[in-house]
Amino acid sequence: MIRPRLKSCLAAGASLGICILGLAQTPAPPAVAPSNPPATTNAAPVAATTNAPVSTLQIDPEARELRPRDAFRYRIHEDPVGGSDSLRTTITDSGEAIFNVSRGDATYVTVKAAGRRLAEVRADLKQRLESEYYVVATIDLNLESIALPQGGTAEIGGVTTQSTVPTVVVFDAMQGEFAIPDGQPLMLSTIMLKLPSNQFANRKKVEIQRVGPDGKALPPIKVNVDDLLLNNNRSADVELKAGDRIRVPRRVIFGL
Repeated sequence: MIRPRLKSCLAAGASLGICILGLAQTPAPPAVAPSNPPATTNAAPVAATTNAPVSTLQIDPEARELRPRDAFRYRIHEDPVGGSDSLRTTITDSGEAIFNVSRGDATYVTVKAAGRRLAEVRADLKQRLESEYYVVATIDLNLESIALPQGGTAEIGGVTTQSTVPTVVVFDAMQGEFAIPDGQPLMLSTIMLKLPSNQFANRKKVEIQRVGPDGKALPPIKVNVDDLLLNNNRSADVELKAGDRIRVPRRVIFGL
């Protein structure tokens, strides 16, 4: 059941994005870049994993203490955008997970996840959604894969690999994951051209969040992608590195 104001707004013919943004308080942006953002995209698929030795992983997902790079599948039954498919999100290096409030909109809430159990994350997510967006929010939230100490990930109850191809992740208003081609540079302009357009994305204030060799976060690289692409300012282009997180913030829109 969605909130009466949201229901009335939708009935009046306004778009879902404007309705939700009008009701929501602007969430604080993550302090450290998330890995995979929640919604699925039409971005180029990540290449297959390497031919590393494999083994079967047996854990209790409900009892596991969650860690950065663990990944969830989640679904909100009351989502006004119909459909039975679930969305995916990954715990960021700062220990948070980002959840879209609807399949049809980039609005999200951030929940502390690392160091907690699934039941705690479900309860916190439910409380956040019901306090701002839904009268009742019924949540399906399941652990899909976990991060391995030696690198890479392992699917729950499935086959694990010891390593994966290097990738970069785009999150917030635009989302996607891209593999870095072997022996070839991957430029910021390349992935931005591949991402689907989003009227709520602020491409003038894109940030590339990168970790140094010592494991500490470096100052973000700020890029005006509109200037790069629309004005052909190639000097603003950046070669991406494995593990980079590219944050595309949302425009500030005043709704109802």
